[in-house]
Amino acid sequence: MKLVHFTLQDQFHFGMITDSNEFIDLDNACRDYYGVNPVKGADPSRFRDMQAFFSGGAGSVELTRKITEYIDRRRKMGWTPRAATGARLLFKAEEGVKLLAPVVRGVKVYCLASNSRSHVTEQGKPIPRQPYVFTRFANSLVGPTEPLVLNPAGSFPDVELELAVVVGKRGKHIPVDQAMEHIAGYTIALDLGYRDLQYPADGGPVDWVMGKGFDGTMAVGPWVVPKEEVGEPYPLSMELKVGGVVRQTGDTNDYIFRIPQVLAHLSTGITFEPGDLISLGSLGGVPGYEFGNESRKLKPGDQIEATIDRIGRLLIPVKAEAPLPPAAPGTAPPA
Repeated sequence: MKLVHFTLQDQFHFGMITDSNEFIDLDNACRDYYGVNPVKGADPSRFRDMQAFFSGGAGSVELTRKITEYIDRRRKMGWTPRAATGARLLFKAEEGVKLLAPVVRGVKVYCLASNSRSHVTEQGKPIPRQPYVFTRFANSLVGPTEPLVLNPAGSFPDVELELAVVVGKRGKHIPVDQAMEHIAGYTIALDLGYRDLQYPADGGPVDWVMGKGFDGTMAVGPWVVPKEEVGEPYPLSMELKVGGVVRQTGDTNDYIFRIPQVLAHLSTGITFEPGDLISLGSLGGVPGYEFGNESRKLKPGDQIEATIDRIGRLLIPVKAEAPLPPAAPGTAPPA
């Protein structure tokens, strides 16, 4: 089950991609399903967006299975799916569907640093005693049909593959043994950062905002797979390629702090909401991957391919940020 946000002619839809690469608008499909199979007290609004879906928990996943079975049965009978409301519920990729990042508006994004044994080893650091976390904001997120953007302020951009966890249930002070009840599913994250800005040459403190907070530097997608579909997330194989060359390979068993530990740690002071995202951190890379190897720098035109077992593949191009337009004659430069 691949849950997506998508647009067609600038109209927003929440739904899923089928095995035959069709897009189902789950909001319209649910209303059509209940029109034929009325259920007392049914609430079709759970499919208005990803956040509402997650709030419905396992019940949303089960209802989605029933809806897809319903559509398949009717199509075999020669029916062309058209919602009872008159709204359309099936779309094809070639019609101009555009995939968006499968995250909700106002999402909180937490990213773990130094959270794999291989990455800590290549950095020459000790194993951390507790999760080490920084935050990102919506400005840095791009979807699966958008490029990662290179800013000329940074001279050493590179990229890391990470497993990202989507929260599905509101909570604070979440016990370790109950943490997985708060998880809705998984997606792929590509974390682009500028090593020269993150670690200033003058030996100053680590600068997470300049290193990891620029516009268009974190790709998420291409969809969310519910945890019920993924099953046990340890191990899941992971591989990152740039221009067809492998840069990272390994699996989620390499992570030091696992999902329950991370969520319990952060929720001691943070209330998590459905749709919040936790990116679990980078694995180690090939020798010289992180520092000092000029061949590791991303450049405009690079194609990034990220794969995580049981979740899928995310293909993202890299482009340079558009230059500022020339200032009009007689105007002062921006302060």
